[in-house]
Amino acid sequence: MYCEVCGSEIVGKPGRSLVEGATLIVCQQCSSLGKELPGFPERKPRPARSGPVPSHTRTPIESLPKAVEESDLVEDYPEIVKEGREKLGLSQMDLAFKAKEKVTVIQKIELGKILPTMRLTKELEHILRVKLLAPRAELEISTVPVRQAGPRELTLGDIALVRHRDPENK
Repeated sequence: MYCEVCGSEIVGKPGRSLVEGATLIVCQQCSSLGKELPGFPERKPRPARSGPVPSHTRTPIESLPKAVEESDLVEDYPEIVKEGREKLGLSQMDLAFKAKEKVTVIQKIELGKILPTMRLTKELEHILRVKLLAPRAELEISTVPVRQAGPRELTLGDIALVRHRDPENK
């Protein structure tokens, strides 16, 4: 930690002083430049906890239900949000107020420029009464081509005659 007056590293306990109307963290030498304020309270080490983590200290992903964690945003979310908002007769400003977001965020979501956060996605689903999340299994597209039973198109390999050189005739 460095002194906010002289810039030197504070060795020992830092002090607080009121210097020209500003409360500053100062070293012991600079503490006499202003009016000395009560110091910082002594920090007590936190006892180590064992057991479950309280809900207010969990990371956001831990507190989401498993069904939500295994869901993804549908591709046409901008149209769904816009149509849902218009169906309810809400302006972008009204929707932003209800969702506790900025109007520009709602505008960018409707234009498809940004992806909403998981919290905002759930909030929009609730407000607009639409479905924006789908299970990942439904969204995944099979990459293995399916054999067609009927006639198929010709490829270059079907038409071309490939001649192989004999290694002896080089």
